[in-house]
Amino acid sequence: MSQNGENRPQKKRKRRNRTKRIVRRVIKTILLLIVVAGAGLFGFRAYIQSQAASSDSDTEYTRTAVARGAMEETVYGTGTTSARSQPNILAEADGTLTDLRVSVGDTVQEGDILAVLTNDELDDEITDLEFTLWDLDDTILDTRAGSAVTSIEAPAAGRVMAIYAEAGDDALAVFRREGALAILSTDGRMKVELTDVPIDSGIALGDELTVRGWGYEITGTVTDLTRQGTCVTVTVLDDTLPMGDEVTVLKEDGTQVGTGTLEVNKPMAVSSYGGTIRSVTVEVGDEVSRRQTLFRLEDSPLSLNIEDLRLQRETAAQNLEDAKEQRENLIIVAPCDGTVATLDVSEGDEITSGTLIGSILEGEDMNLTIAVDELDVVEVEIGQKVAITVDALGDVEMEGEVYKIAPVGTNSGGVTTYDVELTFDAAGTGVRSGMNATGEITVASKEDTLYVPVEALMTIGDDTYVMVDNSSAMPVLTAGMGMPDRTPEDGAAATGDAASQDGAASAGSDAPQGGAGARGMDAQQDQGSSFLGNLVSGLRSWLYAGVESDDQQVSGSLVKVEVGMQNDDYAEILSGLSEGDVVLYTGSADTSSGMIGAMMTMSVGGGDRGGDNRGGGMPMGGGF
Repeated sequence: MSQNGENRPQKKRKRRNRTKRIVRRVIKTILLLIVVAGAGLFGFRAYIQSQAASSDSDTEYTRTAVARGAMEETVYGTGTTSARSQPNILAEADGTLTDLRVSVGDTVQEGDILAVLTNDELDDEITDLEFTLWDLDDTILDTRAGSAVTSIEAPAAGRVMAIYAEAGDDALAVFRREGALAILSTDGRMKVELTDVPIDSGIALGDELTVRGWGYEITGTVTDLTRQGTCVTVTVLDDTLPMGDEVTVLKEDGTQVGTGTLEVNKPMAVSSYGGTIRSVTVEVGDEVSRRQTLFRLEDSPLSLNIEDLRLQRETAAQNLEDAKEQRENLIIVAPCDGTVATLDVSEGDEITSGTLIGSILEGEDMNLTIAVDELDVVEVEIGQKVAITVDALGDVEMEGEVYKIAPVGTNSGGVTTYDVELTFDAAGTGVRSGMNATGEITVASKEDTLYVPVEALMTIGDDTYVMVDNSSAMPVLTAGMGMPDRTPEDGAAATGDAASQDGAASAGSDAPQGGAGARGMDAQQDQGSSFLGNLVSGLRSWLYAGVESDDQQVSGSLVKVEVGMQNDDYAEILSGLSEGDVVLYTGSADTSSGMIGAMMTMSVGGGDRGGDNRGGGMPMGGGF
């Protein structure tokens, strides 16, 4: 008994201690939850305040009506102007520039003398040629025609390889046409010249190669190597083979070196200066001796001596004509009317034929080359109209057209552009070559179409929308972060409904009547609900303190549209809107999030705007 009596107080003390520990843990947990909840509420309040601060509560929405009229789509670029025609002046003779008669900026006409060169050596050459002609004329007059040439003989011994003249031919005509009356082989050899021989063929001078033709095969020797061994001459000790035959050259192992034409190694041409061929005394393949008769003539009006003198005179006369032409070229004249644009020489300079003297700016037609992006150049065509402005001439705008489009683009930094050359008349505008200018090409235009500012377009997914103003057709929410308060009408309606329900409950005789306990429970529930409602209302007021304001009120509906051409300012509307519709925009082209992010009342249109679909807006707001 005594032991049980002593244990009982100890157990009570242990239970009390355990209870205290549990209570302390609960209290700590509750305090921790309160701290966490408080921190969360403060954080949520800070987030709401920051969102309110970051939102552009001062945003002003622009309203504009859908317009109808003319519209153009353009592509533009910048560049520097250049003269359409600026021919260079080149010297056409050698000499010393002794007289430069123009300066840069001078106006000249075609044929005006620009500069004069002198060349004493040329003057002396002309004098010598004139004396030579006089001497030749005197010699020809004093020379009497000798005995008529009755035959044409072989100039050297050899084998007849080709005969070009036959009985009845004019010997001089054949000679001028073929370059010879006949061809003789003078060393008994023939050759084949090969080109494009592989460098690694291993062929060397003196190597023996096989020459194979139609029905024959003969050994040849490499006698010449040029161009690092890619050009090879093979000589064969036999001139009985057919001249002009196509042959193949092979190495000893049968490897083909190349193909070529069989030619006479050392040919001799038989010539004539007159007479008519009466007969041919030899045949191809015959061996002849020097001075052996090859052709007999019927007549020979001129002796070989006189014909030689005549040919000398023709040559001298041609040389004199060329020299006089060069002397005339010592005077440099303007090739066209215009203005001297550049001069690259000075008096005293030694000039050679082909030297650049300067250039002349012809007319006032100008070019402008601009770089056009690869995405835009597909719309550019030759002949399209262009508006050109020059930086130095602010208010001047000139009309031009597309003259040329580069077929190959230039890539820089991953962007490919194409040079487009524009041409325009700059007469009277003051435009000069080298000025910075902008060209705006009209790639499409319409005289009557609907359009809106490009800032009004919004991209949502793959579709394009605009915000149509319908503020007169539906109630408006204030742009802001807070939830709208209930209107007095809503409160009255709610109060009236509650009163009618209470009245119905008290008036019904069959309705169960609650006692005082029930009424007390209802009162406690009402007090609890009222306390919870007041707590939530107060908490919401604290969270949204200073957020709600009377900012600009806007109301609109998102309407899906189809867009056509666009330029920097306007976009063509093909469907979805009508003339006179009022659209809203913020002035920012990035409207996919700008306007939608604003707290406004709006409804999404489906593209078919039959009837008024602007009511029943979707409130884009939030609250606690």
